[in-house]
Amino acid sequence: MPRCPVCQTKYVAGKTDNCLLCGWSLQPYSLIVGVMPEVFLKEQSRLEWARSMWAKLTPHREQIQQLQLKLKDAEGTLTRLNFELEKANEQHKQLATTFQQRESELTHLRKDSDRVNQELIHLRGQLEQANQARDQLLAALHQRESNQLYLQEQSERATKDLIYLREELKQANQARDQLSTTLHQQEITIAHIQSQVNHIALVQHQTITDVELNSEEPNTVSQIDLAQHQTITDVEVKLEEPSIVLLSNQETLAIQMESVDTQEQKADFYIGKPDDFQENLGNNQVLEIVGLTGGSFWMGSKETEEGRESHEEPLHQVKIQPFYMSRFPITQSQWEVIANLPSIHRSLNPDPSNIKGQNLPVEQVSWYDAVEFSARLAKLTGRNYRLPSEAEWEYACRAGTTTPFHFGETITPDLANYDGNYIYASGIEGKYNQKTVSVGSFKVANAFGLCDMHGNVWEWCGDTWHDNYKDAPTDGETWEEGGIPNRRILRGGSWYCLPSLCRSAQRHWDQADHGGSGIGFRVALSGE
Repeated sequence: MPRCPVCQTKYVAGKTDNCLLCGWSLQPYSLIVGVMPEVFLKEQSRLEWARSMWAKLTPHREQIQQLQLKLKDAEGTLTRLNFELEKANEQHKQLATTFQQRESELTHLRKDSDRVNQELIHLRGQLEQANQARDQLLAALHQRESNQLYLQEQSERATKDLIYLREELKQANQARDQLSTTLHQQEITIAHIQSQVNHIALVQHQTITDVELNSEEPNTVSQIDLAQHQTITDVEVKLEEPSIVLLSNQETLAIQMESVDTQEQKADFYIGKPDDFQENLGNNQVLEIVGLTGGSFWMGSKETEEGRESHEEPLHQVKIQPFYMSRFPITQSQWEVIANLPSIHRSLNPDPSNIKGQNLPVEQVSWYDAVEFSARLAKLTGRNYRLPSEAEWEYACRAGTTTPFHFGETITPDLANYDGNYIYASGIEGKYNQKTVSVGSFKVANAFGLCDMHGNVWEWCGDTWHDNYKDAPTDGETWEEGGIPNRRILRGGSWYCLPSLCRSAQRHWDQADHGGSGIGFRVALSGE
């Protein structure tokens, strides 16, 4: 099958006049072209030109074909897009209708939302009240559980104490029988001595009568007086001896009964000592400072002490150097004066207390606040005031005693400010003030002259918290090593505490940056 001389496209001879692709004439040359060379050359030139032109047009033709194919695809795509556009328009109309419906619904929902928000606010208020009520109930439940556990322990200890007291009573009865026997013997002795005294008096009377009859013998009277004086002296000595023994036995019996005697404490309340002095703070405020002699004491609690905790062991001996301590916890009026002085390490709120009163102990003060107060007081007075160490505090509280409280084996609301609804040992229930009271209200001081060491407010000490006294220092210094720095020691109990938490040996802690309505402090000063 012949091909087109220009584009090489096949064609059928005799049936095609011009190439269907390039349009070149496919008719055979006439005889004239063969006879006339000029015509032949011209045809050849024309063929060459057509071939070159075709070669140049071929790439463009291919591009045109590709573009035609793309155009065809584009037309198909356009048709499809037009169809989809129509569908989209229909959907748009439907969505617009739906949108209008949703806007209407949204308007209703917004109104419902406002109503629901109001109800939600109301419900949140009720929930908050319910949470507060729940917290109060949980706190009350926890308190009741603690009290129940405490009462169970108290009951067990009371049973043990009862057994012990029965044994002591048995021994006391035996001692009483012995005392009765001794007393009976002494009564016989006294009766015998009285008989002798009567006899001597009779002899004296008879002798004086004789002397009056014979006044010339004065030496006889002197001798008789001397003999009488000696005899009466001997009788007085014999009379005193049994009384001393009896008094000693009575005192021993009273100690075994572990009664609380506050009369002597109250009598000593206003007795000052040579080492006591007052610091003038300005603004008509003074700070009473009490001097404490040094000595050794047993720190901690005995295993038999009611309310004892593991934090209070082991019992260990500590030697304390002489030092000074404020007679009362720092009051709000004293705090206000010092808090208005220039800052040293931190600022102080002049009126932090929750329970207001010039002579009430300051509270709501953190450990850092108490340290700042001590530093400002030291700068004002020129004395190195500080917080007492825990050992110094317990030494000061006990004042030579070994009983749970410095006034005896028990505590009553007439002696200290605590929750009087509860009792300790053989104590009695009493008034629960439910707040702090003025310092010195109870007119009760220990042997050092310190007041309010039990109850009213917890008192900060300088030490960090340790779970027990293992490896504790024995020199009375502040114990920092090995403790938890942000936990600081509190001592003495507070107005809201159970009586067992007000014992001399009771230990407690709080975060150093926290101050509650039952937390205060007093200051100390090393001896010079």
